Formats: sequence, C-alpha cells, structure tokens
Amino acid sequence: MTAPTRTVRISHALLGAILLAGLPVGAAAGYLVGPLTRWLVDVVGGAPGPLRLLEQIPEPWLIGLGTVAGLVAAALLVAVIRAETIAVEIGADGVTVARDRARCYVGRERIASVFTDPHDLVLRDADGRELLRREADVGAARLAAAFEAAGYPWSGTRDPDEDRFRDWVDGTPDLPGEAHTQLRRRARARRDDDTDTASDLREQLQDAGVVVRDRGSRGQQWRPLGGHGAGRPTEPARSSR
Repeated sequence: MTAPTRTVRISHALLGAILLAGLPVGAAAGYLVGPLTRWLVDVVGGAPGPLRLLEQIPEPWLIGLGTVAGLVAAALLVAVIRAETIAVEIGADGVTVARDRARCYVGRERIASVFTDPHDLVLRDADGRELLRREADVGAARLAAAFEAAGYPWSGTRDPDEDRFRDWVDGTPDLPGEAHTQLRRRARARRDDDTDTASDLREQLQDAGVVVRDRGSRGQQWRPLGGHGAGRPTEPARSSR
C-alpha cells in the first residue's frame, strides 16, 4: 500500500483569522468616516471630497458597507498570501514544492538530507549539492514533523555545513575568476529581482563546484561543493594570477 502524500502549507487557521479580522476592521472604518470628516473640518477647515460624500450616508449603512469592504479586502489578502507562500507535497517517491504556478520535483532516491537554513527549506544529495532551496514560510516544526513521519532524513534547523560558508568578496583568490564573474552576474540579477537568472546561475556555480546561498544585507555566501558525510569536499580551483 502506497503511503499517503503529506502536504504542508500555510496554516488554514491563520488564513481564517486574517479573513475574520477584515470584518471588525471594515466596520470600524465605516464608523470612523463621520468623526474623521468632522475632525478634519474643525482642524484644517475641510475634508477630501470622497469623505464628505461618504458622510452623507447614514451611519448604519456606512458600518455595513465597511464590513463588506473589509471582508473583500481580507479575502484578497488571503489569496495573495496563498499564492506567495510555498506548499510542500511529501510523497513516497519524492518531494514537490509549489509556489503559485511554479512547481519543482525532487525524487526521493536523490535526497540524502533535508533541513531548514534558517528560513529556507533545503534538499541535499549525498555529495553536498543542494537539489532545492526555497523560502520555508510554512514553519520549520511542521516541516520536520511531516518529513520525519514520511521517513525522510531530516537534519534539523541548521545547515550541516554552516561553518564552511563564507561571505563572497569580489576578486578574492579563494575562487576562480569565472566563479567571480557568475557571482557578479547573480548579484545584479538579485538586485533586479530576476529570480530565474539568479536560479540558473546558482545551478551553474554548483556545476563548477561552488554552492551559493543568500543572506539578506550580507549578500551572497558560498562554500565548496561537498559536505560532512559526503566524502572529501571538492575545493574549487584557485585562480592563476
């Protein structure tokens, strides 16, 4: 009998709470139209035209309209959150990570380690290559429980090779010139929000023996391909300058 697929996505309870919060927020906005308009008239001698028009509507109607508007706004926010957060499907044969319409599948036979780092979900093979790295905005504890229940090799909430990563400094002799060129291009792609190019360059760097990750204001960090438990690490060739 095939084991069931486990899906981890943003909590339905959280989305429901956001949706329900739209009701009182909208109602409060409708109730405040009158007091806000009168305050503006008293303090600055006038109020925007839309506020003056809304003030002509009876207060009970304003509160009702505000409640409906708050619910609609909250529903739109929930839809955006669902589209922008990942869903992780953990099956017997592999893992699928989806965000909006983009989906990525990694076969189980390739996965030697699963962990979060610190907010990214990372799937890694036995040679230390990162098969997948995606922002894990669904909760590390929930991911750990699901992967462990499915029998995957969960490695915790810290990269096993954390101490091998180094901040990228352009031009240092630790990396060959071609790697620096690719890292420069990737830095530009990140600044331009060109995620496809940044992802392609990340794979090209791994093909050349360099694993790269992003660390916010610190920029890109790198380590040589290979890792603890993956045999002898493969150090990238040094530049001959």
